[in-house]
Amino acid sequence: MVPTQLGNSPGGSDEVLRHFELSILTEGAGTQIFSTTFVQWTARELLRRARPDTLVLRYAPRQAERPMNELISVEDAEQELDPRGSLVDAEMGAYYTWINLNRLQGEENCRFIAWHESGTTAIVVSPTLAKGTVSTQSCDVEQLLRWSLG
Repeated sequence: MVPTQLGNSPGGSDEVLRHFELSILTEGAGTQIFSTTFVQWTARELLRRARPDTLVLRYAPRQAERPMNELISVEDAEQELDPRGSLVDAEMGAYYTWINLNRLQGEENCRFIAWHESGTTAIVVSPTLAKGTVSTQSCDVEQLLRWSLG
């Protein structure tokens, strides 16, 4: 998925959005190097600044760790991806997003869903679900959303 698929045009004219993008890239720790860090930091800042009603985060595989001189090299070396590290990053990013969500006013009404697209487990936290609720039935994202909304 790329920004244009969501209706965002490259080089858009929205000054506020461009300022936000620049601040994410310059203030976030590692956001220029790891896509997973960019997603987690963006979620944190969106929750803090905009307090959206809905926030969908998608973590993609990040590049494998390499020495800094290789990362900033101008050579177009093929990037090796790190799927296992990306999954760990996504799990931690989801956890940090949950923590940041709980810091907001009205957090008792928030809903949180995290899942791995190829996985077999998900977590849904919602005021409509009792704590400790477990389902063993197979479901899709639509079902997770229905459960979270009650």
